[in-house]
Amino acid sequence: MTESVSLTGNRTAAAEKWRRSELAMFLRSRRARLSPAEHGLAETRRRRTSGLRREEMAMLLDVSVSWYTKLEQGLAVSASPRLLGRIADVLLLSPVEREQLLRLALEDPGSQVAGLAIPGDAAGVMASVQAIIDAMHYAPAFLLTARADYIACNRAARAFFGDFESFPGQGNQLIALFLDDAVRRVLPNWRESARIQVAMFRTGFARAMHDPRWQDLVATLLEKSQEFRALWEDYELPSGTSRDLDYHLPNGEQGHFRHFTFFADLDGQFRVEVFNPIGEATLQWMIGCVDGYRG
Repeated sequence: MTESVSLTGNRTAAAEKWRRSELAMFLRSRRARLSPAEHGLAETRRRRTSGLRREEMAMLLDVSVSWYTKLEQGLAVSASPRLLGRIADVLLLSPVEREQLLRLALEDPGSQVAGLAIPGDAAGVMASVQAIIDAMHYAPAFLLTARADYIACNRAARAFFGDFESFPGQGNQLIALFLDDAVRRVLPNWRESARIQVAMFRTGFARAMHDPRWQDLVATLLEKSQEFRALWEDYELPSGTSRDLDYHLPNGEQGHFRHFTFFADLDGQFRVEVFNPIGEATLQWMIGCVDGYRG
């Protein structure tokens, strides 16, 4: 019993550390994007850093510089909901960013400890989504968890991308994207894809940073990928649900797809990604790819 309590305590402490670190990084990233002029402050030639200074943030919030510095350093200080609203106003946050701020600042990581690899209601969601994506005969489609683990796909996806069960990193999208050179070779606009996927993952991480599996995934990517570290520090959040993508096809030509992302459940635990062919040439290539697939 004592060992169990100790383990839970350690996990709670680790989750709290991640939460404070995430909040600090988020605040720093948004402060750096603001210009003094946006708040009527004079800019001086001696300004060495971009964005507002911490002293200016503290002044605009009517708090001490020491307190705000501790907040941005991930130390043990907390803000009331009213003050968080004021921070959001000063930082000129969008609705999505405001939600992220509140999630990071107010969520109690001790209320949720270790999560499962796949949420418990996956079976019901998977059956419904599988029927939907199977009807997309020539548009590759995947179902992923919020942690970016592949858990289902349609025939077109297997024909075009291969079996997701054999993808690197135990079928995790981010591991494949950042640590598998083969993925880079087929994506002419790899950096844009990486940027968008990290932004998408970021909102899920804010909800599940208490989960050691999520922590381990981020720690692995931070350690092994300099590009992931740079994107992680930029702290972008998702801004759209569709975009156009290019792929290098095996025949040497370039395929064009419209990539759609939507959630299969109300809690945002299951994400569907669809690659819809654009143009007759890409569609015909996909038709031949799928019809000739023997898997």
